Amino acid sequence: MVARAATFKHRYRRPSAITLLLRAIGWLAAVLIVISATYVITAIVLGAIPVNASFAETGNGVPIYVRTNGVHAELILPARAGNTDWTVDYPSAHMRSLAEPLEWVAFGWGDRGFFAHTPTWADLKPSTALMALSGLGPGALHVEYIASPRSYKAREVLVSPEQYGKLVAFIRASFERDAAGRPRRANVPGYFSSDAFYDASSGYKFWYTCNDWVRKALTEAGVRAPLWAPFDTALFYQLQKINK
Repeated sequence: MVARAATFKHRYRRPSAITLLLRAIGWLAAVLIVISATYVITAIVLGAIPVNASFAETGNGVPIYVRTNGVHAELILPARAGNTDWTVDYPSAHMRSLAEPLEWVAFGWGDRGFFAHTPTWADLKPSTALMALSGLGPGALHVEYIASPRSYKAREVLVSPEQYGKLVAFIRASFERDAAGRPRRANVPGYFSSDAFYDASSGYKFWYTCNDWVRKALTEAGVRAPLWAPFDTALFYQLQKINK
């Protein structure tokens, strides 16, 4: 009887702390894989669903561009068009070394910490990416003057003055402003001679990324865009389907 009890205890002894830790790591890895797969699949499905599907470009309209570096999308607008003069709020003196504003200005939104610590993809650290995805850090906007949008991988879209006005309103509302109502510069050095960073009115979230900011801007302006676009692929997929 004693021998049987000893055998029972041997067979059903509690797992060690190391075993429990390994099991916990395994479950955590499985959960992360499921979440990541769900995220990607949802992005593909919602990215294929258009918003403002009937949008058509305006002949002789205001040209805007959506550019990408393969990961991060930005909007490119004329420095001066209609009643909008971006050089007033974003003068060349704000840029690192720019004598006068160029003809075009690019706007990109994202996590301030990511912008500050990742001037190139080679500088990307897991801690920086995790902090951005956590949504705990403040947002920032990258403003860059450029000579020609055609120097980048970009898609041109011609919009009406009314649609352009809505796009301008969305971009302006994305900036945090000081007591005088001017965009507040962020304590982040520019990457080039012609750019600067400014504080954003909202922060980065894993469900609201830099690319989804561009999607929302286009949607607000009435331009064809995906229902959700955490990645830039869906943006260009929908832009390519715009009726000429």
